[in-house]
Amino acid sequence: MSDMLQLHHRLRIALQNEDYPQAIDCLQEAAALSRAEGDLSSEGRHIGNLALIYYRIKRADEALAYFEQALECVRAAGDRIMEDGLLGNMGNVLREAGQHQQAIQYLNQALLIAQEIGDVRGRGIWLSNLGQVYDDLAQPATAVVYHDEAVQVARQLQDQRGLALRLNKLGQSQRALGQYADALTHLTESLQIYHEMDDHNDILDTLLTLGAVEQEYRQMTDNNHETYPHSRQVFHYFSEALNYARLQQHTQLEAELLLSLGSEAGNLGEYDQAIHFFTAAGKLFLSLGLTERLPHIQESIKLATTLQKRP
Repeated sequence: MSDMLQLHHRLRIALQNEDYPQAIDCLQEAAALSRAEGDLSSEGRHIGNLALIYYRIKRADEALAYFEQALECVRAAGDRIMEDGLLGNMGNVLREAGQHQQAIQYLNQALLIAQEIGDVRGRGIWLSNLGQVYDDLAQPATAVVYHDEAVQVARQLQDQRGLALRLNKLGQSQRALGQYADALTHLTESLQIYHEMDDHNDILDTLLTLGAVEQEYRQMTDNNHETYPHSRQVFHYFSEALNYARLQQHTQLEAELLLSLGSEAGNLGEYDQAIHFFTAAGKLFLSLGLTERLPHIQESIKLATTLQKRP
């Protein structure tokens, strides 16, 4: 077995065992071998993977330094595909480090190269990541533009998982803008795809988001005729979320959802249900030792009981 094949074998085992010091040693040796052979593209790839290891172990400064070294190698080799990936990864690391303006610069460079070399998948990734940067900067109008383009790329590639994720991000940005109808449209489509994939975690998260968006949408109007459909939808989303919280044995979330369902049932004038949900929530909070919630729940039960008795 050649030295490089042995290194790859050791690297694979090290990564499987999450033995990052060993993985770092393997990648440094692999980079040195490639350098000795004059293979700049391979050297850059190994150094780039080394950067990803440092990123994984939360050492962002070292990760960025290795990304810069990798960029020098692949640019000297004229490897535009590798350059594209390195620039994009650097943008992601900078974003997570809170260096948003630098992140935008690197992601825009990656996006330009992806367009030049016809890397449609890469273009979609960088568009989505740019959208996230602008979300972080509280510039949702700009974020919507990038997320919308990323959605179109996912549709073009028929990438259902990517589409669901990007629709979700688009919906969240539209929510931040107060574009609730559009947000609900995109979040609902995202939910449908997650249902098709039977992805319980993302189904639960999206149901919670949809319920919250409906609540915010409801606050925009004082007309009872208009608020009722929103209340019914909130109740529907939280009811479905409750089922998934129970499947995942997420007891505190289950308790929170029971409490929310009690409030929503009260909004709908369904006081028997409200009392049922409040009582169940109280029992769960008590079992979790979260007794500070109990006085509020008892007051809610009293109010629902009083309203129930009204003629």
